[in-house]
Amino acid sequence: MALDDNKDKQEAEDNKATRPEESDDDNEDDNAIPLGPQCSLKEQLEKDKDDESLRKWKEQLLGSVDINNIGETLDPEVKFLSVSIVSADRQDMVLPIPEDGKPHGLWFTLKEGSQYRLKFTFQVSNNIVSGLRYTNTVWKTGVKGKPINYLFDS
Repeated sequence: MALDDNKDKQEAEDNKATRPEESDDDNEDDNAIPLGPQCSLKEQLEKDKDDESLRKWKEQLLGSVDINNIGETLDPEVKFLSVSIVSADRQDMVLPIPEDGKPHGLWFTLKEGSQYRLKFTFQVSNNIVSGLRYTNTVWKTGVKGKPINYLFDS
C-alpha cells in the first residue's frame, strides 16, 4: 500500500526535536545511553518511599501495583504487539507483529518521499524499561540503505 507524500509543514517542524541518529555499527557502544544500576521493580518501588513526589510519579508510571506479588526479576520483558503507519491523508495501517517477532515476506511498501510516522504498541512486564531503541533500515530496489537508530522517548 503506498502513501501520498503530502504532509503539513508544521508537523515537519514538530519532528525536528526527535531527529534520528545515523547508525554506525562500529560506534554502537559509543552511542550507548548511560543507565543507572539495574534493580528489580520491587527494589525500585521501595526506594525513596518517603519522598512524596517520587512516590506519586511511580504510582502514575506503574498504576496500582501490589508490592507483595512482584517478582525479583531484573530483566524486563518487552513484547511488541503492532506497528502502525500513520499519515495525515490516509487511514492508519495497523500491522500486527507475529509471535516470533519476525514478519514474513514483504511487510509494506511506501511511495518514495512519503511523509509518515510509525506508532509502536508494546507491553512491558517485570520491570521499568529505559533506553529502548528502534533501528530503521530501508531497502530500495534491492539495495540496503544505511540503518538509522531511533530512541524511544517516555
